[in-house]
Amino acid sequence: MIKTLLKKQLTEIFKSYFVDSKKNKARSRASTVLYFVLFAFLMLFISCSIFGALGFALTPVVTLGFGWLYYAVIGLIAVLFGVFGSVFSTYSGLYLARDNDQILSMPIPVRAIMISRLLGVYLMGLLYSATVILPTVVIRFVICGTNTKEIAGAVLFTVLISLFVLALSCIFGYLVAKVSLKLKNKSFIVVIFALLFFAAYYYVYFNANRFLSGLIKNIEHYGDTLKDKAYFVYIIGAAAEGKVLPLVIVSAVVLAVLFVTLFVISRSFIKIATGTASVSKVKYKAKRQGEKSQLGALFSKELKRFTSSPNYMLNCALGTVFMVAAGIFILIKCADVRKILEGFAYGDLITVGVCAAMSLMISMNDTATPSVSLEGKTLWQLRSLPVDTKTVLKSKYLLEMCINIIPSIFLVICICIALKTDVITGVLLVLFTLADVLFYGFFDLYCGLHKVNLNWTNEVIPIKQGVNVLIALFGGFGITIALALPFLAIGAFIGAKIYIAVMAVLLFAISALLYRWINNKGVKIFEKL
Repeated sequence: MIKTLLKKQLTEIFKSYFVDSKKNKARSRASTVLYFVLFAFLMLFISCSIFGALGFALTPVVTLGFGWLYYAVIGLIAVLFGVFGSVFSTYSGLYLARDNDQILSMPIPVRAIMISRLLGVYLMGLLYSATVILPTVVIRFVICGTNTKEIAGAVLFTVLISLFVLALSCIFGYLVAKVSLKLKNKSFIVVIFALLFFAAYYYVYFNANRFLSGLIKNIEHYGDTLKDKAYFVYIIGAAAEGKVLPLVIVSAVVLAVLFVTLFVISRSFIKIATGTASVSKVKYKAKRQGEKSQLGALFSKELKRFTSSPNYMLNCALGTVFMVAAGIFILIKCADVRKILEGFAYGDLITVGVCAAMSLMISMNDTATPSVSLEGKTLWQLRSLPVDTKTVLKSKYLLEMCINIIPSIFLVICICIALKTDVITGVLLVLFTLADVLFYGFFDLYCGLHKVNLNWTNEVIPIKQGVNVLIALFGGFGITIALALPFLAIGAFIGAKIYIAVMAVLLFAISALLYRWINNKGVKIFEKL
């Protein structure tokens, strides 16, 4: 029974490898094998290129006599990577699986259900943590040598790390499940956590070399400090080296944490698995509902769909985050930005470069492109309403323009403050920004009306995998380059102000043509869907 349930669990995790969600049918055996081979290649690439390089960079720590610190650092990274890789499968697979009601209604022991799901979580955690540990251990053994005791210690270290990852994944998955039952709108929480992860990832990525070089240069100081004030860190590293007493202590602690975690889960599993989102009692109060125009109602519909989907927000509005972050950074580092830019003799090139960078971020917001395909099989509901098709399409490009306009103007103001631009340049930057926002709103809807896919089974397909989305995204990058490159040839003759004014006029003109196309040809295409 457990074997069957575990097989079902793993099939759900790798569902996309077995089922083609675009066509809503099973993939061929060759296609499934190919997907697993590509997944294995990806994990091997990450393992060897990233963590293998990390292990190679840390080998001086071993040669300087602090081998335990090598394993302590690797162990911490393995735990973080393992927990991140498995915590969401814990949340959705162990606690709040979609088939909870169906499985629990069958004559299957609850213990078997729980064990199979825990095994699924453990295997995912082992996969991700081993991706970190194996290449780093091999690099250490090859460069620094090894013996039987260290090999045994490394094997037990891998097992203990995977068990600790299982315990932490269950704990964090439990917290996520409990919180999710209390939340009304989970989309923004998912987006915030995703953005925080991206920020943390890039912070670590760009500071990794500085951290490693500082660690190696001051290895004696850091090693002695950790050994004195954080002795358990030393014990973890010493256990991985095969030292018996530290290995016994670490094993006892990990097994104790795991036992307590599993005991709590066994007592609360049914309660969480059968739990439903909390519903607050609201006292009814009669109030007058304001009448909305057709465009206002359709715009509200588009906005609600956008804010209710983390995938939609993260993939089609990331430019908004970059613009706001860039503006805040420029304001905080205003003096430093001026010093850097003062080193450039060609100030006009900086101004045009700023426009290109802003245009690039605006092009990253492409909500209008998948908006048509996202209607899916409910398109008939929209078509059955007594609403003009032009109004329907207008609501789609207006949403993208609204998402772009406020952060882009904020960024322009921050740039003008940082560069101390004159009034004319500031006005031209604002006009160029408005023209860019207008252009990409129409251009993205133009792309969205081509290669429409209404037969999707997962919203990720029209949002991320549609041909029209790829054209809109990479087309936006190409358009940005095409707008900026001519300045290198003619900028010295006409200057930045005239060039930006010409580009703004050109964007307004193209926007007018696209607007006309949408209201004529675009309307006919939409009505034939």
